[in-house]
Amino acid sequence: MRREFLKAMLVSPWLVPESRSLQSALLVGNAYIASFARTDASPQGLITSNSDFFVRNHFRTPQISSDSWNLVVDGLVSIPLKLSYSDLLLANSVRRPATMECAGNTSGGIGVGNAVWTGIPLADVLKQAGAKAAATAVILHGADSGTGEGVPANTHFARAIPLERAMDASSLLAYEMNGSPLPADHGFPLRALVAGWYGMDSVKWLTRIELTSQPFEGYFQQQYYVALQANGERRPITRMLVNSKFLRPSDGEEIGTKTYRVEGVAWAGERKIAKVEFRASSGAAWQTATLAAQSAPLTWNSWSYDWHVPSAGKYTLEVRAFDEEGKTQPDVRNPGRQDAYELNTPHRITITVRL
Repeated sequence: MRREFLKAMLVSPWLVPESRSLQSALLVGNAYIASFARTDASPQGLITSNSDFFVRNHFRTPQISSDSWNLVVDGLVSIPLKLSYSDLLLANSVRRPATMECAGNTSGGIGVGNAVWTGIPLADVLKQAGAKAAATAVILHGADSGTGEGVPANTHFARAIPLERAMDASSLLAYEMNGSPLPADHGFPLRALVAGWYGMDSVKWLTRIELTSQPFEGYFQQQYYVALQANGERRPITRMLVNSKFLRPSDGEEIGTKTYRVEGVAWAGERKIAKVEFRASSGAAWQTATLAAQSAPLTWNSWSYDWHVPSAGKYTLEVRAFDEEGKTQPDVRNPGRQDAYELNTPHRITITVRL
C-alpha cells in the first residue's frame, strides 16, 4: 500500500524565497494555553521567521519521534492507510506561502504570521484512501492532550472540516515551515494547513485523519471557536475575515520628519486584498495606500503610504483593508457578539510627532 501511495503522489513543487522578520516579544498565557510569540514581517520581505511566528497551543507541546510516528487515515474510506514519516518525505511535495491567523487575534495583534509551508496535498492522501460516498467531513486528530479550565480529562485536540474543503488544493499536510522541519511548537512531525481558515483548523501533531458522515461533537469543535450572539445564535468560526495592521511606526513611537512612510500588511484569507486605506485622525478622510504587489489569496500583502505630516503633535493612525468582494473592517465591533473571535476592527495606534 505504501508503494502505491508513493507512486501516486506526483505534484510539482512551487518555490518561493524566504526573508527575515522584525522584532519579537513574549506574552505568557495561563497554565494550559501556551504563549503567543510576537510576529511581524519586514516591509522588504513577507515571510515571518519560525522563531518569530506566534505559538498557540491548548496543551503542552508533545515530544514526538518521527521514527515511531505514523499517520492513520481511516473511517469512511475504501482503503485505510498507515503512513510513516519517511513515506511522506519520499512523496513529491508542494511548497506555498500562506498566512495563518489565530481566531482570537486582536485588532493589530500578534497572533498572525506568514510562512512558506511544504507538504503533500491533503486531497492526494484522501484520494488514495478512497472516500466513501457517505463521507461529508474530515476529522483531524492531534497528539496533544490534557485538561484545564472546563476541559474534560485526557481530551485530545481535534477539529473537523468539510470534505469539500479538505479536497481543496490549498489544504496541505505540512512537514516543513520556511524550508526546515516543523519546529516542535508548530506541530512536528506533521500538521494540517487549511489555508485561508483560522489557525485552529490547521491541527498540529497530526496522528489521524478520520472521514465521517456525522456532525463532529468534539470539545474544541463545540465549546471553542464559535461565534455567539446575544440571542443565543451560534455559528462556527471558519474563514478568515479581511484584516490589516501597521508594521511601522509602532504604537507609542516618536517620529521627527515631515514625510514618513507608513507600512504594514493586509490579508483576507481565501480572498485577495483589493484596497488598503490610511488616515491620521478619527473622522479624517481615508487615503488610499499603495499595495506592494499584485494581491493573491491565502497570503498577506504589504502596503505603504507616504504621510505628509501637517504639524507636530499626537496622532491616532488607522488602517483598514477591503477584499475583492468589497468587504472591509467594521469601525466598531458588533455589539451583539458575545465571544472574543473574529476581531477585525481597524488597527489604531497613537504616535507623537516632534518637528
